[in-house]
Amino acid sequence: MAPTTTSPKTAPTTSTPLKTPSPESALETQLAAALEHARRLTEMQGSNSVETALAWETVEELQTAKAGHKKVNPTIAFVRYCAENPGASEARVYDV
Repeated sequence: MAPTTTSPKTAPTTSTPLKTPSPESALETQLAAALEHARRLTEMQGSNSVETALAWETVEELQTAKAGHKKVNPTIAFVRYCAENPGASEARVYDV
């Protein structure tokens, strides 16, 4: 009898395109990780250690960065500006 070899059967795979995380979701992920790290350092080393202070400073910087990432619709911002500054030249309305 001749030896026979069989190739292992694998399930067909479907490839999904990799999604690049949006800057906002990446920032949220970093913030969550930094927050967890700072909490654990506080538990292990106390609130008076230099490492703990640096970890909490990182959390504050990420929170500030996240707050600055809010998208503002330029049209809404302009309408608000015109409402707040009716005497501004940009707020003038001309009848044609």
